Amino acid sequence: MTECKLRRANGIEGVACDEHACVYWRVLEHLDLGVEPAEGCAIQHFGLLDGGDSDLAAWLLSVKERVEHTSAG
Repeated sequence: MTECKLRRANGIEGVACDEHACVYWRVLEHLDLGVEPAEGCAIQHFGLLDGGDSDLAAWLLSVKERVEHTSAG
C-alpha cells in the first residue's frame, strides 16, 4: 500500500493513496492542461508540500475532503 502523502502531512497515517482516482489528478484531467496523470501521488508529483507548509497541507486536505464528500452525496 502506498500511503496518502497529503493525509500523512496532516498527521493522518495509514490511509492508502487514491493514486489516479485522487481529486487532484481528476482536476488536471478536467482542466485539460495537457498534463497526464502520473503514477502515485499528485501532491508529491507537483511538489506542493515541498516547503513543509502545514497551513497549505491542511487547506489542500480540506478541499480534497469537500470534493470527495460532494462526489459521494
